[in-house]
Amino acid sequence: MTKIVILGGGYAGVHAGKLLHKAYKKSDDVQISLIDANPYHTIMTELHEVAGGRVDNGCVKISFDRIFSGKKVEVFQDRINNIDREKQQLHSDTATYDYDYLIMGTGAESTDFGIPGVKEHSLPLWSYQDALDIKDHIREMFRQASYEKDPQVRRNLMTFVVAGAGFTGVEMIGELIEKVPQMCSDYNIDPDEVQLINVEGLDSILKMIPEKPRMKAQRYLEKKGVKILLNSLITNAEEGSFTLKDGTVIPCGTLIWTCGIKGGSFGVSTGLTVGHVDRLKVHETMQSADHENLYVVGDAQWFLENERPVPQIVEAAEQTASVAVKNIISQISGGKAEHKFKSNFHGFMVSIGGRYAVSHTGGFSMSGIPAVAVKHLVNVYYLHTVCGVNGWWKYLQHEIFDMKNKRTLLGGFITNNIQSLWAVPLRVWLGLMWLIEGLNKVGEGWLKFDLGTKSGWMFSSGVVQAGQAVADTTSAASEAVVEEVVVQADAVAAATGDVVEQVVETVTMAAADTVAAASDAVETVVETAGHTLGALWDTSGLVLRYDSAVVTWFRETFMDSMAAYLPYQFFQTMIVSVEVLIGLALIGGLFVFPAAGVSIIMCFVFIFSGFFSWSQVWFIFAAFLMLGGAGRVLGLDYWVQPWLKKWWNGSSLARKSYLYFGEPRRKKRKA
Repeated sequence: MTKIVILGGGYAGVHAGKLLHKAYKKSDDVQISLIDANPYHTIMTELHEVAGGRVDNGCVKISFDRIFSGKKVEVFQDRINNIDREKQQLHSDTATYDYDYLIMGTGAESTDFGIPGVKEHSLPLWSYQDALDIKDHIREMFRQASYEKDPQVRRNLMTFVVAGAGFTGVEMIGELIEKVPQMCSDYNIDPDEVQLINVEGLDSILKMIPEKPRMKAQRYLEKKGVKILLNSLITNAEEGSFTLKDGTVIPCGTLIWTCGIKGGSFGVSTGLTVGHVDRLKVHETMQSADHENLYVVGDAQWFLENERPVPQIVEAAEQTASVAVKNIISQISGGKAEHKFKSNFHGFMVSIGGRYAVSHTGGFSMSGIPAVAVKHLVNVYYLHTVCGVNGWWKYLQHEIFDMKNKRTLLGGFITNNIQSLWAVPLRVWLGLMWLIEGLNKVGEGWLKFDLGTKSGWMFSSGVVQAGQAVADTTSAASEAVVEEVVVQADAVAAATGDVVEQVVETVTMAAADTVAAASDAVETVVETAGHTLGALWDTSGLVLRYDSAVVTWFRETFMDSMAAYLPYQFFQTMIVSVEVLIGLALIGGLFVFPAAGVSIIMCFVFIFSGFFSWSQVWFIFAAFLMLGGAGRVLGLDYWVQPWLKKWWNGSSLARKSYLYFGEPRRKKRKA
C-alpha cells in the first residue's frame, strides 16, 4: 500500500487532494490522507470581508467534509509537531502517520520584519482568527468612542490605519470605507470624526498590477476619504500610535498590519533547507532540496523562476500542487519526477469594498462593476471546482442575495427577503387552483376511458396516441379555444352594456334634463376604455396560438414523437394526478419546492401546447415565489425537510454530486 500524506488544507493541499482522488479513486493500492489543524478550508482571499463585517464569519470556511466526503481522501484533524524524515513519519501529540510521499502545504504567516512594537501593537490579517480579531476590535473602538467625552481621545480611537497597500491592504481599507457609515449609525458617532489611513513604504499602491487600474484604485480610495501615505516606512509601533521613518508620529486606535508574509514557522522547524524568508527550498519539480519523496507546495515553497520567486498567490499554489501530484504519480508508476514548474498566471483582481474593484486579467484592465463581476465569477469557478454547486450557490447567497447594508454589486436592489409567512395565502390559493384544475378534468371525463381520449388536442391531427387515433382533435381544440374567447368577449360586452344601462338609468332618475349628456359621456368613456384596454392587452387570449410556429414545433418534436407512445389512459391519469398532487402539496405545505418546480414545468407545457391564456400566467410567477421556502411556515415541510436533509446529506449520491443541504452527514470512521 502506497501512502500519500498531504500536510495542510490550504489552496495547494486541497488541490493536490482533488487531483490525487481523480487519479487513484479506483485503486486499492494507494492511500491518500490530508492532515490539517482545522476541520475546514479557509478562503484566504476573502478574509477582509469577515474582518470588515461584510459577510458572516462562516462564509470564508468550507468544511473538509463538504470537499472530500465520498472521496478517496481521508481527512484527519490534527496538529503535527515534527517530521521524522528517516522513518517517514509525522508525529502529533496523539498519533503517528506513516508516509511514502509527503506533500507539504503548510502555508505562510505574517511577518513584522523585526520592527519594534509591531507584533505587540498591530493586528495582522492572515488567518481566519485574525479576521475575527479585527472585526471585534473595530466594534470595540466604536463602543469606546461612543462613551468618550474628550474629542481628541475619541478622534484617536476613530483613526483606523492599514499598513501595506498590496492586495490585502487595499481590500481591507476598502471594507472599512463601507463599514464606517454603518458603525457610526450604530454607535451615534459623527462620520467626520473617523479617519482612514493607508500607509505604504513604496511609491505606489498595488505594485503588481499595471499603472492604469492602479491609479483608478488610488483615486477611488482618495475620493472615499482615505488618506494615502506613500514612501512612508513604519519604524516603530506603540500602544495608540506608530512612527514613520521621517519621525512623524501618528496616533491611532487601530493598526492593521498587511505588509508581508514569510514561510510558516513549522517548515523551518523541520530542518529542511530554507531558501529565503523562511520558505523551503525546492527544485523545479517541487521536490524538497533534501528528499525526493517530499514535496513542498504553495506559499511554503521557495523557487526562482526566471530569477524571480514564485509569488504567494492562489494560482501559484494550485500550479505547484499540480506539478507535485504529476511527479508523485510518475514515481508511483516506476518513472522519474520529470514534470517541471512553469507558471501560467491569468491576472489579478482587487476588490475595494463590495461595489468597486480593479482587475487586470488576460491582458485587459477593468474597474468598477465589470471588475467586481469578474472577481465574483472567478470565486464561483473556484468554489465549483472545490465543492460543486453547493459551494458557489452558498457564495452567491451571502455575497449577493442575502447581503445587508447594500454592500454588494447591485447595492440593495435584489437583497431584501420576503417573510415566508406572507406567501402562505398565495401558496394555499395556488394549490387550490391546481386542485380545481385537476378535479375539473375528472368532471370532464379524463378518467372515463370509454369516452376515448380527452388529451388529443395536445397532438397533431392524425397522430396515433398509443393505439387511439387523434381524430381531428386539432380543429376541435382550435374551435373550442376560439369559441371560448368569443364567449368571454361577449360576456365582457354584455357586462359593459349592463353597466352603461345602469348608469344611464341612475342618471335619468337623478336629473332628467342631463340624461342625454350623461349617457353620451358614460358611453364615450366605456367605449374609449374598452378600445384602449383591448388594444393594449386581451388577457383572455392565448399566450401562444395553437397554429403558431413555436407550438407546432413543440407539438411535433415532443408530443407527437415522445408523449404519443404513452397510452392515453396513462397520459390523462398522469396529468390529472400531477395537478391534484401539486394542489394538495401546496395547500399542505409539503414538498413545496418540487411542487412549485413541477407547477412551472406544467404551465410551460400547456403554453407550448397552445392552450394557456394570459390570465393564467400568474400561476408561473406565484410558483417562482414558492421556491423561496414558503412551505417551512404553516406547512408540513417544517417537520419533513429537516429529516429529508439529514437523510440526503448522508447519501452516496449527495457525496458524489456535492449537492448538500448544509453540511454532509459524517460517516463513522472505521477503527
